[in-house]
Amino acid sequence: MKFKALLLAILMAVLPCLSGCSTVNSTMGFDIRAALDTYDPQLASAESALLIIENCFEGLLKKDEDGNIIGGAAKEWEVSEDGLTYTFTLRNNLMWSDGETALTADDFVFAFHRLFEKETGAPLRSDFIAISGAEEILYENADVSKLGVSAPDEHTVVIDLAYPDALFPELLTTAAASPCNEAFFDGTRGRYGQNLNYILFNGPYYVRRVSSSYYVLSPNPNYHGGNLFYQDIYVYVRDEEDYDPYSRLTEEKIDGAVADYADLSALYDSGFRIGGTEDTLWMLLFNENDDYFSSKNIRRAFAYAADKSLMEADLPGNLRIADAYVPGAVTIGGISYREQAGDSFVGFGYDADFAGELLKDGLAELGSENLPTLSILCPEEFLGVMGYLQKSIQENLATFVNLVPASEEEISAAVSSGTYQIALVSRTPQYNNPAAILSGFVGTDETGADGTASSDTKFSAALRDAADSGSFEESVENYVLAEEMLLQEMPALPVFYETSYFAGSGKITGLSYSPFGGHIRFEYCR
Repeated sequence: MKFKALLLAILMAVLPCLSGCSTVNSTMGFDIRAALDTYDPQLASAESALLIIENCFEGLLKKDEDGNIIGGAAKEWEVSEDGLTYTFTLRNNLMWSDGETALTADDFVFAFHRLFEKETGAPLRSDFIAISGAEEILYENADVSKLGVSAPDEHTVVIDLAYPDALFPELLTTAAASPCNEAFFDGTRGRYGQNLNYILFNGPYYVRRVSSSYYVLSPNPNYHGGNLFYQDIYVYVRDEEDYDPYSRLTEEKIDGAVADYADLSALYDSGFRIGGTEDTLWMLLFNENDDYFSSKNIRRAFAYAADKSLMEADLPGNLRIADAYVPGAVTIGGISYREQAGDSFVGFGYDADFAGELLKDGLAELGSENLPTLSILCPEEFLGVMGYLQKSIQENLATFVNLVPASEEEISAAVSSGTYQIALVSRTPQYNNPAAILSGFVGTDETGADGTASSDTKFSAALRDAADSGSFEESVENYVLAEEMLLQEMPALPVFYETSYFAGSGKITGLSYSPFGGHIRFEYCR
């Protein structure tokens, strides 16, 4: 059963080495489940792309091997007393991977402008809504020159916020906050990030070679940091349907992998260390441009007609029923947000009678007498448990519902093109905060990042208030309010949470695996 878009694996035993020693024929390997669709950090959202991009690019800030935020391209930074102005001083003599192009503060200004350009289509731009001018750009079509990012000189980047956001330094460690050189970008003539001819890197590694089945990452000789232990990192594309990380682990061809739930017991018995985190939400995403699902009453009727308790007995141990949007791995103040907020909210849940009332109102609004046959795009591995919801909805809404089997890639393409009614999709937060999930529903002048049109300014205000909260308790309250608003609008129905597992042999030290997107920093591996 495929649980993640990314299944990674680590090859080769690690030679004993002191920190900072030079690299001598040390190699490491990973498997990814799909080839990269882009090298562009402002566009990337797939885990396969982020695995490579986050090791080949570096923003103003980054994380150390313990997860602490430290300077990246910036050697130091200051925050004003009111929390509204961040001033970053870049390291001296920063270079891009070509060894010829200097990296300057203007490269960060241009990157943030690209992030907010409508033409870019950056999927994570709403995460940075705290930047001054961002709301006007997203909601009012203001020009990106209004964005509060500037470069007083080539070594200084100043970012002004519209309101204090304690999460902002964390956001600056993500791929979307990576720099981009404007002259090089313009020279690619619309092909930026499509292949190695149209990309420059600034991180500890760069992509040295690409074939049809693998990528080779090597230490970037123009990176400001010290020596790296691994000379070459092979990232293999393993997109076959019968890919089996368990066999590669137990045959000692690899040292670690994101493991399938069904294999955990056997891996544990074989001496592998197992870690698991509930890091993914699966939800039924409604196409709000559909003639029927443009109606909030129809969407809510569908949600209240779905008796999720029917499938609970058949859920495997890595899945549990979800009645809200944020998975359990996300924390606030070091405590699971889900534990603090509760797993469900009063007034939301299965209610067949209320579903009937909402359906009647929705159909009246649309001038229709009944619903047409509905189609749900569904990954094949979930067809069994989703059959229970199919039956419940059909009975309570008196309509036919088809479950259409499709790969996650096919579903993603359908959602992107808008050629679907309902789709079972997954969302894994890319950083540790409820906003990593919730901001995906922030609407723009057209649609939200998840293809929805949840442009309610009260929802955006709740997210802003959560970021600007004076205490953890206040932050939780505001995120709860935001979740309740989503449940009222119902752009998507939460179905279940998934726990992902990582199995490691212990031969590699410094292997920091983040549950938020499955990110790994190769530079800390020994």
